[in-house]
Amino acid sequence: MTHPLALRLGCRRRRLHPIVQTAAYVFSSLIGATAQAALVESQAIDCSFSNGAGRPWAEVTPLTSTTPVGSVLWQRPVALITNYRYGGSTGNKAHELVSAGYWTAGTPLPDAIAPTNIDGIGFKIAVNSSDGVLRNITQVSKPVALEKNLVIYDPSAGQNQRSLMVTNYLQSLILTVPPSQLPSGELVIDRVTGSSGLMLYAVDLLKDVASLGGQVDIPSDNMPIGICRKPYPLMGPAIINMGGGPGPSIPNKCVVESYRTIPVKLGRFSLADFPKVGSTSSPVPFRIALSQCALNARPQIAFTDKVPGHTDPSVLNLTASPNSAKGFGIIMINDLNQQRIKYDGTLYDMHRVGDSAIIPLRAGYIRTGSDAEVKVGDADGAAEFTFTFP
Repeated sequence: MTHPLALRLGCRRRRLHPIVQTAAYVFSSLIGATAQAALVESQAIDCSFSNGAGRPWAEVTPLTSTTPVGSVLWQRPVALITNYRYGGSTGNKAHELVSAGYWTAGTPLPDAIAPTNIDGIGFKIAVNSSDGVLRNITQVSKPVALEKNLVIYDPSAGQNQRSLMVTNYLQSLILTVPPSQLPSGELVIDRVTGSSGLMLYAVDLLKDVASLGGQVDIPSDNMPIGICRKPYPLMGPAIINMGGGPGPSIPNKCVVESYRTIPVKLGRFSLADFPKVGSTSSPVPFRIALSQCALNARPQIAFTDKVPGHTDPSVLNLTASPNSAKGFGIIMINDLNQQRIKYDGTLYDMHRVGDSAIIPLRAGYIRTGSDAEVKVGDADGAAEFTFTFP
């Protein structure tokens, strides 16, 4: 995960144009529909489930030292598909195929949040129902109707045609303890723990017997043969991997101040201050800092030159203009290891201090050209730096 910002170094003030990266996570529903021509009432039989339509996990709230308990950390939509066949005409008796579900008895699930293999990070699952309501699946005594579709078919296409219903689930990972209480090491969510399971159903019922959000009685009869009374029990890793796995690895992060450019004034110098190639000016110290770092955050930083055409990856090129200097560049020293920073994407560890992370730096000019190549003028440079949270 990278967060680009801008760094400007030089001897004169200029208008700053920070580089900003934003990400918006939109969880849209996947809507299944059955083509309808001449409407013939039917029943759903031979139900089966497939769940290969899960989208990738996406970060919603970064995990830092101040992330509030109850925050949704990561989330993804999963479209669970119920495949079925039509069971012939039922005359004027309309049927619906109903998706229903609940958490079974066992480990108590406060606020419908199940524990995971990472203490302090819980799992919640909800359904974006077709009536526009997002319904959490809760731990109750009977399954609750989450979605339903009329079972009708076009007789001209034959009774044995197949159809499907899509139920749009939303999986969420919830912070349930203060960040300081999370375990150390990598936070990889791979299963729901405890003795409570997720029980889902596809059940054929007479129209309007089930109402969305209401409890459902699962009939015990099997007429016609194969009528949908299909349970879909999930436990442990299967709950996380519903829609495809694996679960996400949650990075420990720091607060990154977006829309920010750091100016560093390197001073004014004459050619006499640089008697030969490799001569440098007095360095100007500064530092780049992050705040509110999670306990296990180990941020790294990388730099890239905004002006292309490197001959030496450790020398920042000057910004070209009619009045720009020639035969000079800018160097930065990493005071954590006393080495020159390279502007080629090399990663550098930042130093943790409390809930902050810093990298102390020094910047200055360096002469790169011969006597015939140097020219006085404006000497500005710009680097982009990005943070990575491994």
